[in-house]
Amino acid sequence: MVKIRHGFVGQRLVVYPIYVIEEALANPLSADLVVHSMGYFPRADGHYIERKNGCGEYILIYCVKGKGYYELKGEQYSVLENQFFVLPSDVPHRYWADCNEPWSIYWIHFKGKKAPPIYEQLRSINDIKISKQSRVSQRIEVFDELLNVMESETRESTVCYVNMAVNHLFATFLYVSEYQKAKYSTEKAVNTSFISLATHYMNENIEVQLTLGDMASNFGYSKSYFYRVFHRETGMSPVAYFQSIKVKRAAELLVNTNLRVNQVALKFGFEDPYYFSRLFKKVMGVAPSAYKLNVRKGDYEY
Repeated sequence: MVKIRHGFVGQRLVVYPIYVIEEALANPLSADLVVHSMGYFPRADGHYIERKNGCGEYILIYCVKGKGYYELKGEQYSVLENQFFVLPSDVPHRYWADCNEPWSIYWIHFKGKKAPPIYEQLRSINDIKISKQSRVSQRIEVFDELLNVMESETRESTVCYVNMAVNHLFATFLYVSEYQKAKYSTEKAVNTSFISLATHYMNENIEVQLTLGDMASNFGYSKSYFYRVFHRETGMSPVAYFQSIKVKRAAELLVNTNLRVNQVALKFGFEDPYYFSRLFKKVMGVAPSAYKLNVRKGDYEY
């Protein structure tokens, strides 16, 4: 097998200098996910890479045409058109194009705090099934646009743009179905609509004490069904969510008006100011009076 690292007709290849990568890893806007290098190898006949000591970055390889292979931890895998995989950092591996149908690939070397969990989710071979919603060409456009930017210059703003934008690119691989639906879905998100209506109802009744029964009957549901659907979508019980809304609105009044704690409590339907104070502390982490004082002193923002 002829071994070629790069040099394919029509290829694109950009490797950021080390100082650019170090600056990006130190920048809080980009540190979680940093591009080391990116490229496109069309019909990469003879392409072969072997790293006996692994690589210092994680690697995503996306096969858009043809066929290839990779070997990791003693196991060999075949990679077909519209499949992709991620290799871990610092682990010996090799990958190569098929002799008869050499692959065309887009690839990214990347690092940062998000790199390990991205690998864990995409560590096996992943398929992108072709359909009227698959958006393959649009994903490729994102690759090409990022390569355009990378080839243009290495100013801090440009590098930061690439590293922030690459999060969206990875999202198209991590959540293929969601990426497709974002463009083409005509389905109404019933549960999302329900939660929007439910929270709107809570906000419209912010100054009264709604019970679970009140909420459920407003929508014509049983208490158990209303609770189950609401909790599944929000992770909170309806009553706890409603109380959280009340407390956060009460916090705004405490900061922006001269109302006393007991007056704010009564405004939001809490007749017992001591119960209100306990609930406020549970939600906000501090008692109402201390919260008001701390915000006005500028110790933290509300």
